Amino acid sequence: MRSFVLSSLVLGACLSASAVTFKNTANGVWSTGLDGSAVVLAGNTADSHYLLIKPTGCDVVPAPANCSGFGPNAITVVGPPGTVWSANDAESAWVGPIGNQQSVGSNDIYNSSTDFFVYRMLINFAALGLYADTANVSLRWLSDNNVNNVNTPSQQSHIRVCSVANANSPVCAESTRVTGSNSGAENTNPFSSQAPVNIGPSYFTGQLIALDFIVFNSPIAFGGNPSGLRVQILSAEADPVPEPMTLSMMGLGLLGLGLYARRK
Repeated sequence: MRSFVLSSLVLGACLSASAVTFKNTANGVWSTGLDGSAVVLAGNTADSHYLLIKPTGCDVVPAPANCSGFGPNAITVVGPPGTVWSANDAESAWVGPIGNQQSVGSNDIYNSSTDFFVYRMLINFAALGLYADTANVSLRWLSDNNVNNVNTPSQQSHIRVCSVANANSPVCAESTRVTGSNSGAENTNPFSSQAPVNIGPSYFTGQLIALDFIVFNSPIAFGGNPSGLRVQILSAEADPVPEPMTLSMMGLGLLGLGLYARRK
């Protein structure tokens, strides 16, 4: 009887491991504009958690047709332009291609009617020791601009999620678009009123995942136009991969149950 009880307790403990959070953790997901301690960065500082993918050498109007490439990290914005963007707070801040967007020149920002910026965040489930296909992420976000071409649904700023080989893998395909992830307007105030986007297990199809925030930027015929992204991670959880010791204990628990059944 003692063997049965001990085995059952060990097995139960192994099977009841709770989900692990990977919000604001190494290799996990991050709100925009935070340092490694989840403190809001000073303005005009690179956000190391977001890679800005934008066409190399394309900061001219009009942009060349053959632009492609990966750019630098996103930069924390030095105060959103006027009162147009929702105010930064202790949880998240706006990021963009340049820090000072108060006075954007005609060649500072990529202007195009059909192309977009990609703000990429990588999630390394292998390094986290988590099962990717059990992950759930909830976030709220805004972009500038939320709509590029109102007559073309595909040109609404949105989120895509896909498995990649490395940070510089191609941008996630349109088919990986998250349902219901269209961005709200940049001037939504307060930011907390923006409806959350929930990304469930079906989107996490590999151990290295790219979370791509696709931000279309409405072109301005004369002068530049700011591009920006703001993300606040509300929650992020996934089931842990059992460690070898845990698997051994589980094996012992099963063995104990088997022996008990045989003795019966």
